Amino acid sequence: MGVTRSRVGRFGLVMVMTVSCANRPAPSAEPSAPHDLAPPVAKEDEARVRVAAAVPEAPSTDAGVRSEPPSLAGKTVLHVGDSMVGGAGGLTKALEARFSAEGAKLVRDFKVSESLVSFDKSPRLRELLAQHKPDVVIITLGTNDALVPHPEVYAANVRSIVKRASARECYWMGPPLWKADTGILAMLRDNVAPCRFFDGSKLELQRRSDGIHPTDKGGADWAAAFWTYFTSARAEGLTDPKR
Repeated sequence: MGVTRSRVGRFGLVMVMTVSCANRPAPSAEPSAPHDLAPPVAKEDEARVRVAAAVPEAPSTDAGVRSEPPSLAGKTVLHVGDSMVGGAGGLTKALEARFSAEGAKLVRDFKVSESLVSFDKSPRLRELLAQHKPDVVIITLGTNDALVPHPEVYAANVRSIVKRASARECYWMGPPLWKADTGILAMLRDNVAPCRFFDGSKLELQRRSDGIHPTDKGGADWAAAFWTYFTSARAEGLTDPKR
């Protein structure tokens, strides 16, 4: 009986060890990395990521390709307004170079101290439209009314001016303010449709000694900003006077 109990005891010990070994997980060949740790990034890769994040995403059309504005070749552009038009210098000088490069002809006409009321009452715009039959009209007015406390009184004049030009592709360039806005920009923006309104009031322009009129450099910067707006609007198909 003693021998039998001894054999049973050894057999039980073997069974316990076998079960224990069977329940123990098999050792992994390599320790696994925590799931929430990303692989190390090289310093040059970090720099590329920072640069990419700082660059805004370029707008795209439905086809994924940026549209080109319609050709200006053979077109006539009429630029009218007050002394901000620039005569042979400043704004007009810079715009003329850009339009000429696209094969268009720029006709400029301006009057010193021209206001919204005086331009509206003048037959000049009708005469220029009849004479040159422009495809594009650019109006630069509002500087001489910029400091009026209640510019909303000129809303009817603005609508009257626009009515004469709106049968064509039309843009109204707001005044580049040199003092606090009294409401001229909002009044223009609300009344120039269907002409499109370009607000250049926030541009930092180099100006002449009067602190108001841009120098040739200031006019070139103003023209460059308008050109970006102008070509973008045309590329998006926003040249239809009815839009």
